[in-house]
Amino acid sequence: MKVSSLLTASAFAAGAVAQAFEDVDFNVTEALLQNHFDVTLAPELLEFVNNGQLGSKRSLPEPCATACKSLKAVYGSSKLISQGTTEYTAFQAAYWSNQQASVSPRCVFKPSEPIEVSSTVLISRLTQCPFAVRGGTHASFAGASSIEGGITLSMENLNQIKVSSDKKTVDVGPGNRWASTYQALENHGLAVVGGRMSPVGVPGLVLGGGFSFFSNKLGWACDNVAAFEVVTASGRIITANATLFPDLYWALRGGGNNFGIVTNFKLYAFEQGKMWGGQRIYAENQFEKVKDAIFKFGNETSSTDTDAAQIVSFAAIPRLGNVAITQLHYAKPVASAPIFSDFNVIPAISDNTDVRLLSELAILMNEGSHDTGLRQVMWDVTFKLDRGIFDFLTATFFAAVPSLSDVEGLFAAISIQAITEGQLTGMQRNGGNALGLKPEKGPFFIMNMGSSWTNPTDDSRLYKFLNDITETVKAYAKSKGIDNDFVYLNYASEFQDPIASYGADNVERLRAISRKYDPGQVFQRLQPGGFKLSGGPPNQSEP
Repeated sequence: MKVSSLLTASAFAAGAVAQAFEDVDFNVTEALLQNHFDVTLAPELLEFVNNGQLGSKRSLPEPCATACKSLKAVYGSSKLISQGTTEYTAFQAAYWSNQQASVSPRCVFKPSEPIEVSSTVLISRLTQCPFAVRGGTHASFAGASSIEGGITLSMENLNQIKVSSDKKTVDVGPGNRWASTYQALENHGLAVVGGRMSPVGVPGLVLGGGFSFFSNKLGWACDNVAAFEVVTASGRIITANATLFPDLYWALRGGGNNFGIVTNFKLYAFEQGKMWGGQRIYAENQFEKVKDAIFKFGNETSSTDTDAAQIVSFAAIPRLGNVAITQLHYAKPVASAPIFSDFNVIPAISDNTDVRLLSELAILMNEGSHDTGLRQVMWDVTFKLDRGIFDFLTATFFAAVPSLSDVEGLFAAISIQAITEGQLTGMQRNGGNALGLKPEKGPFFIMNMGSSWTNPTDDSRLYKFLNDITETVKAYAKSKGIDNDFVYLNYASEFQDPIASYGADNVERLRAISRKYDPGQVFQRLQPGGFKLSGGPPNQSEP
């Protein structure tokens, strides 16, 4: 039978079947034809087509080589990066984490239209070549947004930023990072609820939750998405919002990469001018006052003035000793607002707070952070707001840090930030999110630990160091009745299972939604990276 006849016959057969979300006899080749993907330009891919149609068991070409060649043949060489090229080397070097950069995909595909993303998913299904999706590269562990021997989809060309005519929403593509997004919106006097560090990518932060400068007033980033445009496992490109596919809309708000590939985020926008904020550093002799201020902010004052936000980190800095690094932000151009009165009276050894644009604050917050190209790890734990645990966790951390004094290039810190009543209220918007945090049980605090270092030979020491501190603090919190199971996905290590921490009911609901939209479990099997719905931690070895 001629190829054209074979494809026409398969198209007719598939069209004759009554349409469910994905038919039981779903035909990948037919879906590719509907995408106007010219299979005849990819001879090796045709062997997979013929094999499936004719029931042949003959030997097939190497799956990922075939997938990469097919994408190049149909969409052009400018959209494909191959191994052994300078562009490939630069692509790998751009990962924030050296662990991610060590993973080598067979090729990198750079789609510029949602339909090209759709075709890539379908080709993956046809050839069974695994894939990963890269947004801002800010995940720390290998394979989170990279894939060994498979296809990495780089979303960099899906970088649209389009404000609606009524200025109520803005379409933001997954190839954007937060600083450039804010800069584009500042031309319209607008902002969105997004990330606080300039190079972090839009998709990972939103799909995992998303702390923001504006979270006390509006909730997390995932709670401020009006609609997701998403490519599903069948290659369909659909819009999920509070009324269209509302179950999928709920799942995407915290459920990570388990349900599809988002090609557009329609974010709620609001008017925003200049803000106040920056960094203050306090010496160790001021720690008690700093911890008092953290507790008061989270427990009392954050509900009285929702324009305020804070993060406080504790770290050992060679030139300064043990310090507390506070990031204070206020959504109005008001210096040292009364809500920060407890911080304002503490003598600081460094203070760069000032009135700035949102984009400038995001860029400033990234200064001095962990550099690209180092080994990276993050770990987090959540507990009920309690003043006493601050003393315990800082004492535990600073007592343990000297054991790593010989680790080359070491930076280690613990950060504390509140999940306030305002944030928890915002999480109930438009049917709520998947995270499982209950307003009546809050407020909470997240302790996030982050470290960077130089040599892979020190990996196991750093993993054990952070895991031991986490387990010690969790045990203390449990003994005081202030423990909580929640693990924030965007801060989680490869040894943690944040999805499981959302609660049994939410986990089962997420799995049911996954089975509905992805009956073949494409985003569990063929996109194995990140935090999945049923497999436990990505790394199940003992840290």
